[in-house]
Amino acid sequence: MSDPLCGTYYPSIDQKGRMSFPNKLREILGPEFYLCAGHDDRYIAVYSPEEFQVYRSKLYSVKGKAGSDIRRLLLSCADKQVPDKQGRIFITQTLRDHAEIGSEDEVVVIGSENRAEIWNRAKWEEFSSSISIGDINDVLADLVL
Repeated sequence: MSDPLCGTYYPSIDQKGRMSFPNKLREILGPEFYLCAGHDDRYIAVYSPEEFQVYRSKLYSVKGKAGSDIRRLLLSCADKQVPDKQGRIFITQTLRDHAEIGSEDEVVVIGSENRAEIWNRAKWEEFSSSISIGDINDVLADLVL
């Protein structure tokens, strides 16, 4: 993937779990992509086929039963999507449950460098408001930007 995924988008999701996926992100991800349970928070990770392969390779580097268990859990709900002519995708109930997206909830889609993320909007706002400018300055203090 040449361009980074970035930006914040507020598409609508219908009661059947269909949502219009942002065109700018589709252009970077390509004509098909993979939806997966986020491994570090309650969101849906969206990977291009190439980045999904990288993700799977990293999962397969974790040895033993713990690695098998994590792979089984995370890959069992992964879902390949090809947007329809209107740019809509379908989010399975399993993934919506993982991201705590109910039928009445609003969603937000963010670009996060090598993947996009689909969040319950209230959860995203709670997460993003929990990080202060001071937190950002502390983490980035040693970087020259």
